[in-house]
Amino acid sequence: MKSLFIFTCCILSIFISSCARKHHVSEVVLPPVELNETVPEGPQKIKWLDSIHSQPWRWMYGKYNTSYSDGSKKINFKTSLKCSKDSALNALVSFASIPIFNALATNDSLIYVNKKDRCYGKKSIASFKELLGVELSLSNIQELFLGQPIGYNPLQIINDSVSLTGDTCYVSSRIDGQKTIEYSYVSSVKSPRLAWQRINSPKDSTEAIIRYSNWQIHKNMYVPAVIEITIKINERNINVLFTYDKFELDLPQEIYLQIPNEYAPCK
Repeated sequence: MKSLFIFTCCILSIFISSCARKHHVSEVVLPPVELNETVPEGPQKIKWLDSIHSQPWRWMYGKYNTSYSDGSKKINFKTSLKCSKDSALNALVSFASIPIFNALATNDSLIYVNKKDRCYGKKSIASFKELLGVELSLSNIQELFLGQPIGYNPLQIINDSVSLTGDTCYVSSRIDGQKTIEYSYVSSVKSPRLAWQRINSPKDSTEAIIRYSNWQIHKNMYVPAVIEITIKINERNINVLFTYDKFELDLPQEIYLQIPNEYAPCK
């Protein structure tokens, strides 16, 4: 089940809506762009986040060079993603051009095929939350790879603040419930695109920081070409780096998963 572990750590656990402890984050400098608007202050900050989060799209395809490390091992591989907005995602993990792991995620389940061990399995999203200690969301996956604010919902924000340091705008929000979740969204005032974001859950002692750089434009939408993720779970650190090799937006994608007849359920 090693490939399942790699997949869930690199692809699923990074889409956290609960994470912890303050962690030092270096500022990511975005390439300069010419825009007529800047990040607004005060109550207008919600409109700024709305404009980033609500950018229209329907289909996404991305092929990434991926590097994973957790202190005990470092692995390089290829990741391919096909997404239909708010509907489904297909992920393929390959080593040395050989597909070894394939998965299909929907809003309520994940079906996976382990080609190395010639087996398959199915998990509910709820069961992965129990297994990994994180909340999983198909929307979170799509938000992450499109450089949108993860878990952003203006209707659920009950406490927020904004501050300016130099030309950097910091927006902090907190949602209180069974778990207090703290969000930070950061951008240069010269460019309303996220430089980095942080999701923090003190109760889980878990923190995720996502940095973006080298933005490219596709169909009038800016998409990050480099995504660097740092996850801290108690004393364990996981680092994942995605560098896109190919990207397509709003071209219809065939999203499906085929399980060979000879494969048995994974143990």
